[in-house]
Amino acid sequence: MKTSFILTVLVENTSAGRGLLGEHGLSYLIEAGEYRILFDTGQGLVLKHNAKQLGISLQNLDAVVLSHGHYDHAGGLMIVLDECNLTKLFLHPSALQPKFSNRGEIGSPIQDRETLEKKFSQLIWTDKPTEIIPGVYVTGTIPRLHPLEDTGGYFWQDSQHDQVDLLLDDQALFIDAPEGLVVVLGCAHAGVINTLNYIAKITGKDKFYAIIGGMHLLNASRDRLQATAETLTKYDLQIIGANHCTGIAAIAFLWHELAGKCRSCSVGTRLSFGI
Repeated sequence: MKTSFILTVLVENTSAGRGLLGEHGLSYLIEAGEYRILFDTGQGLVLKHNAKQLGISLQNLDAVVLSHGHYDHAGGLMIVLDECNLTKLFLHPSALQPKFSNRGEIGSPIQDRETLEKKFSQLIWTDKPTEIIPGVYVTGTIPRLHPLEDTGGYFWQDSQHDQVDLLLDDQALFIDAPEGLVVVLGCAHAGVINTLNYIAKITGKDKFYAIIGGMHLLNASRDRLQATAETLTKYDLQIIGANHCTGIAAIAFLWHELAGKCRSCSVGTRLSFGI
C-alpha cells in the first residue's frame, strides 16, 4: 500500500532554526495518517527540547524504532519513556549487546531486556524484515555483500577490544510513499549500497524516491564514495538527505556528484511525501 507521511528531524548534528539545538545523534518523527513513529532517540540531551520548540508531543507514540544500539541513537530512550504512554519498541536482538569503540563504551544506556519489557507495552525483535505499521517497514539484518563497504570504524563488544562488533543490529526503515520508496537510515553501518540492494531485493523495486539519514562515510575511500554515488544514481534517487555521521567531506562529494538532488536535513527539517 502507498503511505503518505511527514518526516520531521528532531535530533541531528546541526540545527537550522531559532531555538533548536544540535547534538551528535539522530531522531526522526514519522507521522503517517493517524500513526506516529519515533525512529531513534538521539543521545537524549536535546530531544525533548527540540520537540517542544517544534510544537511536537512525544506522547501517544504508536511505535519507537531503533536503527541500532549506539548511544547517539538509543540514548534518549529514558526521555521517551518519561514522556509517552506505553508503546511498542522495535529493535534488533543485537541492539542491547555491550558496545565499545576507541572512545570507550558507546552502547545503549538500557541494555537490560527486563527493564525494557516493563517500560514498553511490547518488544518486537527485528532480525528480519518487519512491518511497523501498514506501509512502513524495517529491514532487520542487512547482508554485507559489497567489497568496498564495512561498518565505518573500529567497534567491539568488549572493553578489551577482543571481540569485534559487526553491528548486525544496523537496520533501516523503508516506506512505500506515493512518489516511490523512501529509505530512512540511522548510520548505515551495513553500507548504503548493501542497504539499498537489500531493500530492492525485499520489495522487488528497481527505483527509489528518497534516502535520508546517516551514511557513515567519514573515513570512506574515494572508490567507496564513487560507488555510493553510482548506486544512488542507479536507483534514480530524487531526494538525498545525507546527514549525521556521513561526514562533511562525503556530504560535499555527494552534493557535487548529484547536484540538484541533495537536501539539507538539519534539526527542524520537515519533509512531506504524498501530502
